[in-house]
Amino acid sequence: MEKKEIDARGLACPQPVVLAGKAIDESGEGEIIVLVDSETPRDNVMRLATSRGCAARAEADAEGFRVVIRKQQPGARPSAGACSACETTAAGSGEIVYLFDSDYVGSNRDLGKVLTNGFLNAALALPHAHCTVILISNGVRLATQGSYALEVLEKLVAKGFRILLCGTCLDFFKIRGEVHVGTISNALEIMQAMTGAAKVIKF
Repeated sequence: MEKKEIDARGLACPQPVVLAGKAIDESGEGEIIVLVDSETPRDNVMRLATSRGCAARAEADAEGFRVVIRKQQPGARPSAGACSACETTAAGSGEIVYLFDSDYVGSNRDLGKVLTNGFLNAALALPHAHCTVILISNGVRLATQGSYALEVLEKLVAKGFRILLCGTCLDFFKIRGEVHVGTISNALEIMQAMTGAAKVIKF
């Protein structure tokens, strides 16, 4: 029986779930303990575990929670009511496009930066790599020098994602020379990517 402990305390969403999912995938039958510091990652990790057919329980400790996951025999069925959104299997084989028209998500800039990094890291954790990230309007700033999102965008490219930047937008803001990652594109290529995609998700 294997036993593995993961310290995910202090990590931003979705890292606790990503680490837990990786441990479940890589471990044989046994026990995985995930240390988290609040209720939100506790609940997320537990839903992921049950959606993967594992038993899970949470124990409070002085620094947060210990989520104890018991990986069962291969072929175990997910529990009834498991969170299908926590599954990391691709829903289809068509291309998925993620469209960003701002350099942060939502109406609050500080929160929006946290959310943008969270969503991009979540996309990185999915096994479906036939994806395109399209950056238009202020979204092109995400791929320029000094951007808070450069690290995760570089990881997405390394995984096989395509990143297209609106050249007109770069020229409007006079930042074409500051592009650090991705391909400077045009309206036709961007429209072809969106119209030919199985799904377009706009942030």
